[in-house]
Amino acid sequence: MSQLIETGAKLELKKIRHIETATEISYVSRFLYQSSVDEAVIEMPTKAGRLVLLEQGETYQISFYTNKGVYQCQAQVVSRYYEDSLPVAVIKLRSEFEKLQRRQYYRMESVLPLEFRTVSEEEMEQMCLAKRGMIKEVADYEGMKPETESKIRCYTGLTLDISGGGVRFNSEYAAQSNDIIMMRIAFMSRETHKLQPLFAKVLTALPVQNRSGVFEHRVEYIAITNAERECIIRYIFAEERKRRKRETGIE
Repeated sequence: MSQLIETGAKLELKKIRHIETATEISYVSRFLYQSSVDEAVIEMPTKAGRLVLLEQGETYQISFYTNKGVYQCQAQVVSRYYEDSLPVAVIKLRSEFEKLQRRQYYRMESVLPLEFRTVSEEEMEQMCLAKRGMIKEVADYEGMKPETESKIRCYTGLTLDISGGGVRFNSEYAAQSNDIIMMRIAFMSRETHKLQPLFAKVLTALPVQNRSGVFEHRVEYIAITNAERECIIRYIFAEERKRRKRETGIE
């Protein structure tokens, strides 16, 4: 285990009984070290700035984010205590490590302003060629500049969470499943300030309960470069480090 997972590696815990439901409960934590052949010590997770005390005997599906990919297994919390003032939990592995075949990305809760509009496949292809300098910049490439707003209808929204694979956001405009959108997210970070507008495919767009006229969208990036994806991932982990410092009182 310790040969595969580095100290400080990010991990995500999901309660087994909630995995297949709409009320999925998950927590983010860190791997500290391997304490025996089938046991490991992890940092007690936090959620919304508050410490989450994992219950002894509770079983979780755990995703370990490593340099070689994402690995999953089931584990049970066997004990919890403080180690040098740090709240930790000891987990016992209940299944073999399984590498996820499709690439998955850590998802961070984040509320950021967003602008988007729908585009056709042909329009996206032309914009991608222009972005890569392969053809002359096409008209309305940015699509969101003030001078183009009279020609092109743009919509606004707020992100709920982001990852290296896609975004979840709310908007008063309801896109359609399989729509292709071009979006600009106000990341407000040195990591992402040079990012061009991103393209994404709408997976779902559903009404938000108890919020009339608001729709939750789940979208997956398409036509994204490795450099752009890595830029987003670096931003996410930089923000996570900032949040953890604030939560622990270290500035």
